[in-house]
Amino acid sequence: MTLSLYIGLRFLRGVLLVLLSIGGLSAVLTLVEDIRIATSAGAPAAAALPLTLLKMPEILSETFPLVLMLGAIVAFVGLSRSSEMVIVRAAGVSALRVLGLPILMAALLGVVATTVMNPIVAVTSARADQVRAELSGQTLNVLSFSGGSLWLRQGLPQGQTVIQAAAAQDDGALLLGVRLHQFDRDNQLVARLEAETARLGDEVWILRGVRRWDLSIGPDETLGAPEELPELRLPTNLTRAQIADRFAAPDAVPIWQLPGFIAQLEQAGFSALRHKVFLQSELSRPALFIAMVLIGAGFSLRHVRFGQTGVMILMAILAGFGLYFFRDIAETLGANGDIPVVLASWSAPLAAILLALGLLLHLEDG
Repeated sequence: MTLSLYIGLRFLRGVLLVLLSIGGLSAVLTLVEDIRIATSAGAPAAAALPLTLLKMPEILSETFPLVLMLGAIVAFVGLSRSSEMVIVRAAGVSALRVLGLPILMAALLGVVATTVMNPIVAVTSARADQVRAELSGQTLNVLSFSGGSLWLRQGLPQGQTVIQAAAAQDDGALLLGVRLHQFDRDNQLVARLEAETARLGDEVWILRGVRRWDLSIGPDETLGAPEELPELRLPTNLTRAQIADRFAAPDAVPIWQLPGFIAQLEQAGFSALRHKVFLQSELSRPALFIAMVLIGAGFSLRHVRFGQTGVMILMAILAGFGLYFFRDIAETLGANGDIPVVLASWSAPLAAILLALGLLLHLEDG
């Protein structure tokens, strides 16, 4: 037990060291970029600091698997250099037993990343988008679900338009049962429209079966009957890809709300494959973290007297990036419907665990 705790503490120290190094470097680079964004928009450089702080949870969440692998390399190379690992192995302790507590810690960190860090990243990322839009002076297009309806807000130089639809088809390119509220530059409501359908064209919404109320009237005037039009075209800065990406940005939804959001997406007529893949990927984070620790350990448990330590570390880093590469490919195939969702999310980390275990057992035998 004492040996396991010692190795676990060395592992945590290595992870913390790498996390501070990568986190600090990422913070500096992100701050420089955010200062450029702020100053180019005429804002003071200090305004970039809140944006950087809001971005950091997402950056750390994305890089943490790599941090775990590098932390394992730092810990086990250090144990090998001090000959402590030689003594442990000479005492008859197997490599898998040595890795027992680090693997358990990686699994627990994966659970925390999924259940706690994911909601934090969802909130801070959404807020970062708002701050970035405020700094650049742009209007953030917002799409959401509420009360069983689809809500969309677009910003144009002449004002904003809020769109409510009862349902959607063709991934948001066709809206059904549409209500639109148009605002001027002073955020004053100037018109209300109802339409049977609204189809997204080239920089235009094509509305059919339209009824329009002009609300830009004086206080002493009364609201008249609506103007009925068979078709009306309204300008928009939205594209089909932007609408699909907005609704297909699963990292903006906390994991606890993601199953219900998937049901809403499918009910509204949108494809939820990307959300399903993301949900399974978040659930597979403990397996991914275990795989990264095993990869780091598999290439760094050899004693330094065998030489080629730098080569082994380089191979571990390449193996880690290879896991990222194949995981992204599998998730892309899953999001496109080419392979099952579960296979897309779980195949890469599980295969990496098996391959890393095979490497460790090979080292154990010889």
